[in-house]
Amino acid sequence: VAYVVISRLVGSRIGRAMIALKENETLATSVGIDVTRYLVLAAVLSAAMAGGAGSLYAHYLKIIDPDIFLFIYTVMMVIMVITGGKGTLAGPIVGGVIFGFLPVILRPFAAPAVQWILYGALMIVIVFMLPQGIIPALQRAIANWSGPTRDRSGALLAGSAKPGEGQ
Repeated sequence: VAYVVISRLVGSRIGRAMIALKENETLATSVGIDVTRYLVLAAVLSAAMAGGAGSLYAHYLKIIDPDIFLFIYTVMMVIMVITGGKGTLAGPIVGGVIFGFLPVILRPFAAPAVQWILYGALMIVIVFMLPQGIIPALQRAIANWSGPTRDRSGALLAGSAKPGEGQ
């Protein structure tokens, strides 16, 4: 549900204004986007989604306990987003799947302390090898594999070909 809501929001006028603010706040202001309005809206939407997720999680666990929301879990969620690719819709899902199944896979082989070391090592590798995250790296690989982009007339689009290609 959250994925559908956010994907619809990104494609709307409000979403385009928020993307413009993320990319260049000064430029967005100069073209007439009300910075305060959209920043407050973004904060309200993210708080509403976090509250909804928290209430569903509490209902799932059938208990509300402050220990459930320790700092380490917040850090883990940030790691999931960075791993999958911040600024993408599918990135947090991919990161969540990876770090959701990783403990299950590692449980028979590594103690919990060793698992945290492996998470850290994986995070370091991803940050240095794929600084944008997994999803943007996959998108680039698919774009490179499929070749340069052409318009309907068959002409190469600007920036889509490598030097010497298409001659």
